[in-house]
Amino acid sequence: MMPSSLALDARLFDASRFPLVRVRPRAVKPGYAFAWSAQMHRLMSLATPFVLVADHDANETADDTRLRAAWMRTHRAMLAAYCRGLIVIEPRIEARATTRETLRALTEGSGLRTVVVSSMRVAGELAPVLLKHSASGAAPVPATRSRAI
Repeated sequence: MMPSSLALDARLFDASRFPLVRVRPRAVKPGYAFAWSAQMHRLMSLATPFVLVADHDANETADDTRLRAAWMRTHRAMLAAYCRGLIVIEPRIEARATTRETLRALTEGSGLRTVVVSSMRVAGELAPVLLKHSASGAAPVPATRSRAI
């Protein structure tokens, strides 16, 4: 359960299933990367492992993508300490390979483990595996790993 004193902005992140934290699809609008960065700082300040889940959004602006990628590279050590993975939901099987490549480019240099899945149900089943696997003393991920399920 997430401490209420450090509650996240519910318009951007849904932490009701913490340590699974979902980016709300309606929050992904041009310019949202600044709010995303601020909320990621708050999330990291909890000092508790979590998994981030987001729907793939092909309409995210290039500026937002660049800002989020830079934030992840800059905060690599903090991400490695607390974020056990980024799960992206892409329901269209024909789009998953492209989504995986987009995700790889976004997270390159961040050391963040990434996975592309078909649904929130699969993401919910995978999150505890990522939390347990990463917390069990697994070696740090030397480069971004991406996998489709």
